[in-house]
Amino acid sequence: IVKRKVLVLDLDETLIHSHHDGVARPTVRPGTPPDFVLKVTIDRHPVRFFVHKRPHVDFFLDIVSQ
Repeated sequence: IVKRKVLVLDLDETLIHSHHDGVARPTVRPGTPPDFVLKVTIDRHPVRFFVHKRPHVDFFLDIVSQ
């Protein structure tokens, strides 16, 4: 029996950069469109989170998932 290894990664600032409405992050170049937007409700207030994937994150995840 071969045991698979488990890799635990922190998302924010490791695999992605994210920020919410009105709060710019210095780690993302101004004007860069987000890879996706999450719309959530916090304390009955709608908030949009703008998510930017780190460079090469898809390639990295493909490799480590093998």
